[in-house]
Amino acid sequence: MFVCVCNALNQGDVKRAATEGNATRPAEVFRFHGCQPQCGKCACHMRSELSQHCCSADGAQDRVIANVAADQAIAAE
Repeated sequence: MFVCVCNALNQGDVKRAATEGNATRPAEVFRFHGCQPQCGKCACHMRSELSQHCCSADGAQDRVIANVAADQAIAAE
C-alpha cells in the first residue's frame, strides 16, 4: 500500500528506512530515499507506520513520541 503517492513510497519503503536508516520521523524517511515531501498528506500515515515499526525496538518508542511532539510544535508555529 502506498504511504506517499507523490514520491511513490510504500509501506515497505518506510519500513526499510526505519530498519536500515534508523528513521523515526517522516523527514528521515524522505532523506533516506533521496526525495522531499510534496503535499504533506502522507505525514500522519507515515508517522503511524514508523511508530508501529519502531515500537518493537528497545527505547525507540520514546524517540518516536519525542519526534512527533517536536513535529507538532513546529507545525503549530
